[in-house]
Amino acid sequence: MLFGRMQATLARIFGSCELLLATDTLQFDDYDKYLSTVWDAAAKAKRREEVFPLDCAKARELGARLVTG
Repeated sequence: MLFGRMQATLARIFGSCELLLATDTLQFDDYDKYLSTVWDAAAKAKRREEVFPLDCAKARELGARLVTG
C-alpha cells in the first residue's frame, strides 16, 4: 500500500507517525448542477451522511492526540 510505505518512511525520519484517510468524498457541492456519469450522486450522499461524520470524529481524535503529545 502506497500510504503505508509513506507512513513508514515518515516514521523513520520524524519518529511516530499516524495516517488518517478520508476517501470517496464529494466532488461537487450539488451534483444536479453538473453532467457527470462517473459518480453515483445517491451513493455519494449516503456515504457522506454515514461515513463522513466518523471520518471527522477520527480527525478530531487525531488532533487531540497531536496537541496533547
